[in-house]
Amino acid sequence: MSAHRDWTAASGRPTRRSFLRGLAATALGLAALDRVPGLRDEVAAQPKSLTIMSWGWGYAEALKAQLIPRFSRDHGGASVTLEVGTNAANYAKLLAERSRPVISGGTFNFLYSYRGLADGLWEPFDPANVPNAKNLIHGSIMADTHGIIFGIQPYGIIYNPDRVDPPRSWLDLFNPKYKGKVGLSDGYFDGFGMTARALGHDVNDIAAGIKAWAQHKENIGPWPQSPAQAQDLVDKGELWLAWDFGGIAEGARDSGKNIRFVIPKEGATAVADIVQCIKGFDPATTRLTQQFLGSFVDDEAQLLWVKNVYDSPVSRTVKVPPDLAKRPGVLPPEKVARLLRPDFRYVSGNIALWKNLINQYLK
Repeated sequence: MSAHRDWTAASGRPTRRSFLRGLAATALGLAALDRVPGLRDEVAAQPKSLTIMSWGWGYAEALKAQLIPRFSRDHGGASVTLEVGTNAANYAKLLAERSRPVISGGTFNFLYSYRGLADGLWEPFDPANVPNAKNLIHGSIMADTHGIIFGIQPYGIIYNPDRVDPPRSWLDLFNPKYKGKVGLSDGYFDGFGMTARALGHDVNDIAAGIKAWAQHKENIGPWPQSPAQAQDLVDKGELWLAWDFGGIAEGARDSGKNIRFVIPKEGATAVADIVQCIKGFDPATTRLTQQFLGSFVDDEAQLLWVKNVYDSPVSRTVKVPPDLAKRPGVLPPEKVARLLRPDFRYVSGNIALWKNLINQYLK
């Protein structure tokens, strides 16, 4: 007689013998839990769900359509709820909830990665939770902020091909024929750093770049407040050229915007997409969070970021699809490794200074 039939009996109700056997088995199982220190608590504490911060656009789409279902399948049905929004909005929520946190990890840019470090928000990753770490390009594991870079966007220049030829240098934007037609940024400062570098200064000398632009202030047109706005203005011809992110620009081009992206001869900076694990959770939730975020850098996920948000991959074993490999805004890993990386702790720690200089010299 099978154990199942012995337990249920023909009437569908347990017999006295099967009841006693089941009770004995249960007692043995509970005793086994007690013999392993902490095992009973660990089993009881296994998390069933995570709340993760994400940007919108293709990031949230890729997570909902592919990464979350895959993770749930591989981790006993664990669910992941996304808190979608900008870093500015969601970071304020993190600070407000830090005594009783709900969001256990998420996506951040360099600025908020360093802000979170200063505010003591981040939990270091356990390398065991990032299996593909060995294949990542140097610098992808951020020892200083405890973050992991899962994608890169080169920061260069977009232009309207019906209005201008592709600029060859960051200094081409000083040409008087572009009067009122160049879009700069007061939210990202990489363009000022690259202007400084083209003039022989260090890429971190943001002040030198701002002061150089003061000599060509008449070329500055409307100040875009987002990449999407910069792309719209260039597409419509209100601006002819603007600083922008390569991958986002390529996505806008594929959506129908009449823009092109170029990396000038002096090079481009690497703007990173970063995942961070947040402090304040039990060990099981932290481990599950890190396993989920660690999956962002496996090769399957890396291809998703390339295809969905035009990120350049950080895994050396990923091949960019041929149709995207032709685009200057999507780079293979070996070219990603050669992009310039400013001292982001220094740059992010002086944002008030850069904004004051921009207001003083350029507005």
